[in-house]
Amino acid sequence: MDEKNNIIFHPVTVADKPLFEYYILSSEEQNCDLNFANIFCWSDTYHSEVAEAQGFLVIRFENGGTKSYMQPVGNGDKRLILELLRKDAFAVRAPLRLYGLSPEWRRFLEENYPSEFAFDAPRALCDYIYRTEDLARLQGRKYQPKRNHLNRFVAQHDWRVERLSRQNIKECITLNNKWLSRREVGETERAEQRALMRAFDNFELLDLRGLLLYADDIPVAFSYGTPITHRTFCTHIEKYDSGVEGAATMINRLVAQSLEEEFEFINREDDLGLEGLRFAKMSYHPTILLEKISALHLSPEQREMRKMWHEIFGDDIAEIDSFFVRHDDAISLIHTEAGKVVSMLFVVPLRMWGQRVAYIYAVATRPEYRGRGIASRLLKEALKMVESSGEFDIAALIPSSTESKRLYERLGFEDSQRPMLFPNSDYLGTGSTLHDLAMTRNTKQTKA
Repeated sequence: MDEKNNIIFHPVTVADKPLFEYYILSSEEQNCDLNFANIFCWSDTYHSEVAEAQGFLVIRFENGGTKSYMQPVGNGDKRLILELLRKDAFAVRAPLRLYGLSPEWRRFLEENYPSEFAFDAPRALCDYIYRTEDLARLQGRKYQPKRNHLNRFVAQHDWRVERLSRQNIKECITLNNKWLSRREVGETERAEQRALMRAFDNFELLDLRGLLLYADDIPVAFSYGTPITHRTFCTHIEKYDSGVEGAATMINRLVAQSLEEEFEFINREDDLGLEGLRFAKMSYHPTILLEKISALHLSPEQREMRKMWHEIFGDDIAEIDSFFVRHDDAISLIHTEAGKVVSMLFVVPLRMWGQRVAYIYAVATRPEYRGRGIASRLLKEALKMVESSGEFDIAALIPSSTESKRLYERLGFEDSQRPMLFPNSDYLGTGSTLHDLAMTRNTKQTKA
């Protein structure tokens, strides 16, 4: 295999740590997803692979079962590495998906591949970056509530702190299990637990740095992380006993104080879109909310669909692009004439009402091709596919007009008026339960 024309990936191991340090430690990157310890510890979940190609460090991983790539880091020819990534994506039968792009990389793609990529920058993926000095000193009125928490903790407890070591990891695990016992454990939590245990198993090899906080000789909080660059430290995990007031504030401050002389910034990662976590991270007043841009290389048909969507529905291109990037599990059906897309729809898999829902979305036909039954045939094809798959309990859609409602009724949809509760950031509805009322059809009925 010609290495000049191909990227040769291998699974990430601890032996790759110097490679990451060579490319990233002296860079200006502050993205927590480029941190070696993060990538290594989560590699069981994301099946992360790494390669060195054309002057770049390249990371490939699985996202929803599909191969994806992090932003390449290095000083080589961007156009060359991008062409190699497109070739690699084609080889693994996936569209090119890039994550964690900087604004500079986005500008490069927009200028060199105009209209070929869809971009998205979800608020939930923004990294919270703080000045280490701010977290260490907590000065000023805006940090008064934090100082109040600290004062109560100090007044109520005889406390001490230890550097994290092989000797006290067992106590961290005990505290973590206590934290876990108070939560509903889903796949995200299970993945985090795998990452945590892998970090502890490779504590010395990863050069983890952290602290364990005791109150009255009982472990109540621990935190650990590793550097991203010479200027920015990344906090990977912070766990605390929520029953001990001030424990979280104290471990946060102590970690910052231990890093203040060495690092200018602390990256405390993203909030996953969780309201409580967002509130907690905002309460420390981040200096930077680091936007991490995602990009999807669109096929020629998808570019036509984007244009038709914009012309028919009037939605902003940015919102349409966000749909393409965020819902890459959606199935699209199109009708073409003379090589041109003239009708389309999407089937978006959702979990709603305690059921597996096939949401039929953005049904559209160009005005000059309407009245010929094209949309009706696409809908029938979609329903046949949904019902034969056995993966859905119900099909749902939201009529945009009286005319479309009559079409859906002829296809067996009932006007159930069930409100579709979409996340505000998903661009799947209006966001109003008064308007997002579904028509539904049982997908387990006898197939026509």
